[in-house]
Amino acid sequence: MPTLRPSDLDTLATAVVDSIAVALDPDAPQSGLYYWECARPFTGAVVEAVRDAEDPAVRELGRALIADPSDAVRYAALREALKAPEAQGPSLDRIFDLAWQSECNNRLGHHVGAAYTAKESVVTVEELRTLPPGPGLPAGADPEVLIVVPFRDRDTGGARLRNLLACLQSLRDQSFPRERYQVTVVESDSFPRWRDVIEPYADNYLFAPKASTFNKSWVVNVGVVHSPGHSEVISILDADVLADREFVERNATRFERPGTMGHLTYRNMLCLDTPSSQRAIKERLWDRAGRPDLDRLRGYTLRRGPGCSLWVRTSAFHRIDGMDERYEGWGGEDIDFNYRFDFANAYDSYDDPLLHLRHPPASALREDGELTNAHIPPLSWKPEEPIGRIDRFAHEFTERAERGDSAERATAVEAA
Repeated sequence: MPTLRPSDLDTLATAVVDSIAVALDPDAPQSGLYYWECARPFTGAVVEAVRDAEDPAVRELGRALIADPSDAVRYAALREALKAPEAQGPSLDRIFDLAWQSECNNRLGHHVGAAYTAKESVVTVEELRTLPPGPGLPAGADPEVLIVVPFRDRDTGGARLRNLLACLQSLRDQSFPRERYQVTVVESDSFPRWRDVIEPYADNYLFAPKASTFNKSWVVNVGVVHSPGHSEVISILDADVLADREFVERNATRFERPGTMGHLTYRNMLCLDTPSSQRAIKERLWDRAGRPDLDRLRGYTLRRGPGCSLWVRTSAFHRIDGMDERYEGWGGEDIDFNYRFDFANAYDSYDDPLLHLRHPPASALREDGELTNAHIPPLSWKPEEPIGRIDRFAHEFTERAERGDSAERATAVEAA
């Protein structure tokens, strides 16, 4: 038995059922595919041990959960059976040992509220557009906070666009004075696909033309460099975050502390499943709740995630030359920025709740199992030209024009 294994049965039983859910629920790897792959030897060992458990009740309920790992009722039933006095013994101790090893070697956790149900009607882009856009930035305002939201959605108005509108509307419902913060959305695509939909909900809309792979780092830099005004603080925010009402005030006022240069707003990001994403949007935007009720939500927790919601002083952002624009696709850009920022500045982290809305997965892995950008040496960003150049990828459109796709190039260049 590991000497530092907790003795609390509720903790150990939860580790067992969470390991099964993480191992087998298709939702789990979408919260962090690389981390899910790394944890498979540990979570898989728990699944096998429960499937062959000596206690008949644990074995039967365990196999039921294994057959449907997203079922909250089966999840709760197995957890209670694991805590039953008659189930305790050497066989169950072995399962608890494996479950605790899984907990100690897994970046993904699991949350299911006691009032969670899997049924919830869909929230569409069209429904979100019927809501009033909320107060815009007053004329003449000189906001000290700039929130930059990088964005791309090449689906036909799918979950990513829905999430962006929910994010932007949650940012219009804040306790912080409206004139003190501005929101910039930077859409990067081969043409400004969703400009008309986005503009009513953003203070600034920027188009960053790029036909090929999405480049979050460059898009963020474009937002920082080309947004109006001289904001003192930058918030880099994922478009899938549903902000609570105190989000801006809580994080802006943290910069009033001496020596504060930047911070991550959270330790663990809760990646909601599909029903919970719909429910959270309805509670926050239609019911006007300050924040959704966690007791009604379910999802997978990415532990100590490196990006998604971070706040930095503008001076510190430029001192490290912003984000590394060599990163393409998904994977590593947030980690690199955090390393470089932490190396050069006082960098804090907080344990605020952070809700991430469900969207189609985007893999950060290559076919060989390595991260997409594993070839880029960490901490090596030394740009030879100004960051955030909005024409950085204009050559892509020139190449397409040479192949005869001149209409697309003309649209992109004109929009830029």
